[in-house]
Amino acid sequence: MPAARSIRSGEVTSLVGVLAPGGGTGAVLITGSPGVGKSTTLDALLRHTGDARVHRVTADEMSRTRPFGLIGDLVGVAVPYPPRADTAARVVDAVEQLCADRPLVLAADDVHHADPDSLAVLTGLVGATADLALTLLLARRPLPARTQLTALAARPRLHEVELTGLDDSGLEHLVAARCGAPPGPRLAELLRSANGNPLHAAVLLEDLARSSGLTTDAGTVELAADARASVPSSVQAAARAHLALVDEQARPLLQTLAVWGRPATVDQLARITGTAPVALLEPVQAVVAAGVARWVPGDRLDFAHDVYRDVVGADLAPPLRTVLHDACAAVLQADGAAGTEVLAHRASPGRALQVAVTELQYAPAQAADLLAEAADRAGAAEAEDIALARAHALSGAGQLRESRQVAQEALGWVRNPAIRASLTVVMVHAMLAGAQSAEVIGMIDRILAGELPQRQRASLERQRHLTVVLGGLASVPVRSGTAPSPAGLALELFLAGRCRDALAAAEAAAAEAPPPSVEPAPPWTDLRAAPIWPALVAIYAEGPEQARRRSLDDRRRAQEEGRSWLSPGLLFVAAGIDQVAGRWDDALATTDAGLEAAAAAGLGWVSRAVAMSAQIRIRRGELDRAAVELDRWRLQDLPEYAGLPMTTLAEVMLHEAHGRLPEAAELAARSWDETVGSGRRLWAPVAAPDVARIAARAGDAALLARVLADTEAVVGAGDQAPVLAPAADLARAVAEGDPDRAGAAATAYGLRGHVPGEMAGWEESAVAAAARGDADRARAAARHCTRIAESLGDTTSRRRLAARLRAHDLRVAPPARRARPATGWGSLTPTELRVAELVGEGLTSPQIGTRLYLSPRTVQTHISHSLRKLELRSRSELAATVARHRG
Repeated sequence: MPAARSIRSGEVTSLVGVLAPGGGTGAVLITGSPGVGKSTTLDALLRHTGDARVHRVTADEMSRTRPFGLIGDLVGVAVPYPPRADTAARVVDAVEQLCADRPLVLAADDVHHADPDSLAVLTGLVGATADLALTLLLARRPLPARTQLTALAARPRLHEVELTGLDDSGLEHLVAARCGAPPGPRLAELLRSANGNPLHAAVLLEDLARSSGLTTDAGTVELAADARASVPSSVQAAARAHLALVDEQARPLLQTLAVWGRPATVDQLARITGTAPVALLEPVQAVVAAGVARWVPGDRLDFAHDVYRDVVGADLAPPLRTVLHDACAAVLQADGAAGTEVLAHRASPGRALQVAVTELQYAPAQAADLLAEAADRAGAAEAEDIALARAHALSGAGQLRESRQVAQEALGWVRNPAIRASLTVVMVHAMLAGAQSAEVIGMIDRILAGELPQRQRASLERQRHLTVVLGGLASVPVRSGTAPSPAGLALELFLAGRCRDALAAAEAAAAEAPPPSVEPAPPWTDLRAAPIWPALVAIYAEGPEQARRRSLDDRRRAQEEGRSWLSPGLLFVAAGIDQVAGRWDDALATTDAGLEAAAAAGLGWVSRAVAMSAQIRIRRGELDRAAVELDRWRLQDLPEYAGLPMTTLAEVMLHEAHGRLPEAAELAARSWDETVGSGRRLWAPVAAPDVARIAARAGDAALLARVLADTEAVVGAGDQAPVLAPAADLARAVAEGDPDRAGAAATAYGLRGHVPGEMAGWEESAVAAAARGDADRARAAARHCTRIAESLGDTTSRRRLAARLRAHDLRVAPPARRARPATGWGSLTPTELRVAELVGEGLTSPQIGTRLYLSPRTVQTHISHSLRKLELRSRSELAATVARHRG
């Protein structure tokens, strides 16, 4: 995202370009202080929307209490309370349907008041502006600072501007619009002291007009001779001075409206104050006539500007505010309002906790907000339970840094041993999700050194074991003295190359339900990552197609259960399956979506995803882009997942692609010795195809011998990793220059669905045959290799094969045509075609995601790729193209 740019209030010409849906930046966030002109600028932008459909809402103080309330109002979707797991998907469905026939502009003012779930949906929609006929126009105050707004402002397609107030020309236009003539020198000088704030200047003009302090002479508006020449120091002071002029009998009405926190009907105000509606006629007329209140749609009364609400609320004595809050809560409760709305007025910590863990089970961010407010009023008995639930809710909402902070602060004062242990688990989860494994171990060891109930001690010991394995902090196995966790045992077996045993252990770990630490237990209290691992292990234990079926089931369950925090890990597993199965475009799309979700949540275990993306790009000749991805990952100082050097292998491949074979072999040998030597024997059959080739090309006989011995030792230990079993034959074929053995390995890889392994086998078969002078056999194997390379877009392997064969005076004719062109209809992958067809059927991203068990963001990525390949601008154009190809 570019840095926020300052503009003067009323300047809109530089922002009009984003109003072309599908182009420009797609979204604008206007930031400014109270009264500076955010709403006016928003309205001015909306006058440039052409024939687009425009939806506009303004958030108020009570908006924050309604889960998905603002986005539901903005889109026109009735949002149920309590919210359901599919609420966000239903909103996105509605947005895409609205965009289907004409461009849509969604404008939301005062989003600093918006509920956190609405902000999360808006954040996702910023990315959707790339392929929908959609523009977002949002306005906010810079304070209060909120995590969700920070994430929204950081989106790449969002353009943020900061309003700095009117210049002299703008003030002149303001005076002319209100008074019918431009200001004279004295009035202009007085208005400059308002610092360009339009509201401040407008209040000054109204006060001067009311006190006969303005005169019109010679076509200008000027201060009267006896007019006061001082101004309030701030827009709040100006509003306070204006409010002082309101009739004393109308003050209670404004105070009631301020505490109510949103526009109100006269009947509602009468019920709150316990009076007859007719008794409010005179006060209502007085505040409207004074210009501090106005009528809004729905026959409701509201403040003319929220600064008046702020001032009235701030000046209200706390005991009176409490009385009014109680009266507001009684009216809401009688009307059957949502529990979150009632609690905004009558903050009962016990009730807040109950609402958070029951009614807000699918709105963890809202639950965290509610519990934060309840914590300030809770007594000692309730405070500990609230702190634990709040830490859980923040974790479930993906706000891992905040979750850790809340848990860490609570551990400083919580005394209940069970709650302390549960807070520790939440804190460990947040730290471990951020890949801070060494820090986690240190913290757990300090806690284990003290007195603990046996159940909590056993839980922490299991967590310690899993952390050591996941962080790659010790040799495998690491079960010294303590019973391993089921998840840790599964990962340990996997790293040791015992994939079938690991799959059974992973299934047991995924089926195990830990005792809840919060009763009742909403989905956001289940912090286990175990559901991610069966499909990961199955890639090598059962094959990519069986793993894919498991992955689809895992994603479906997570979707139905509302466990969105699992999304990045599940996406990375799905990408790994696609990489092995040769669906590289799908793997890249899924990896991109997963990395985006991981960055938003602060997850640190991204090395496998970064390595997958880099390796595919290296094979496709995108060497500079791969180098940038690897450099960016290194700068984050993050560990390799479970100690497997996937990014190091990508660096090795990058060295090889640049022709730096000695450097590639040296780095490969060092990482090989460290990894296999630490008991992570799985690395041998996983990395053998690439490392054996590099060792042979670099003339490193010692490395090649180690690769062969280690790979045969793992494969020969039993049928534990059948998908990787051909690696042993391939390594021996490279060592002995045996085309028969290499061809057999290629065939075996192909039967197991391991496409990169099959391609590597045919490459080695072709080179070995050429070295033996068998040109016909070399050409046949080369054709097999090239066919696969073309289907994958693997230009690096194809060029490398040609160079290796030229060294034996053998040239292979290039293919007559690409298996898949770079652009046009024929360039779409099977998944892109399927997504495009469903777009053509009128399905939205969430509907397509449900059908294909993809995240909506992954669907959007596939659509964006299709639009780029087909040189289209929107989904409607994609749907029309699909229809033409069907016809």
